[in-house]
Amino acid sequence: MNGFAAAGAVLALPFLLFAATPSQMTTSAPTSVLLVEVTPEDGPRVVVPVPYALVRAGLALAPRDVRRIPVPELTPHLEDVRTVLATLQEAPDGVFIEIESPHEHVVISKGEGALRITVVDGGETRVEAALPLSLLASAQDAFDGETGSLHTGALVRALRHAPRGPLVHLVDGGTEVQIRAW
Repeated sequence: MNGFAAAGAVLALPFLLFAATPSQMTTSAPTSVLLVEVTPEDGPRVVVPVPYALVRAGLALAPRDVRRIPVPELTPHLEDVRTVLATLQEAPDGVFIEIESPHEHVVISKGEGALRITVVDGGETRVEAALPLSLLASAQDAFDGETGSLHTGALVRALRHAPRGPLVHLVDGGTEVQIRAW
C-alpha cells in the first residue's frame, strides 16, 4: 500500500471504531455488536462479533492515558471545524474532492447524511469509509479544548447510537476486511 491508499488507510482508522453509514440500515436501534469480518486471500474467512458492552468494558479497564486521544493541533481550529460541520450538514449530496492519478483515485463526498471517503490505489487496494454527520457532531462534542484531547468514552457512547450498517471496507490484493455496526 502506498501514496493515497496509505493516507486513506490512516484516515479510515477512526472509522473502524466510530463510524457507520445509513445505507443498508435496517433499524435505528442502538448498536449492540461490531462485526469484524476478515477474508484472507489464502485462508478461511473469520467473523468476530464484538459486543458493544465489551468495547465499553475494555475502555473502562484501559489505562488512563489511552482514554484520551491527544489532538492539540485541533484546538486553534475548533471553531472552523464546527463551521465546516454545519456547512456539511446543510450542503447537498455530491462530490467535494476528487483526485485522480494514473495509479490512485481519491473521492471525498457527502451522501445519505454521511461524509464518504474512497481511496483506490493501483486497483488492488481499496478503502471505503462513511462517517455519519451526526456522529461527527458527537465527536466534536467529545473534544476537550482545554486539554486538546478527544475523550474516547464519549466517542464510544456516540457509537452506541450510530446507524447500523457498514463501517469500513478494505480490500488489499486478495484480502478483504469489513467492519459493520449491528
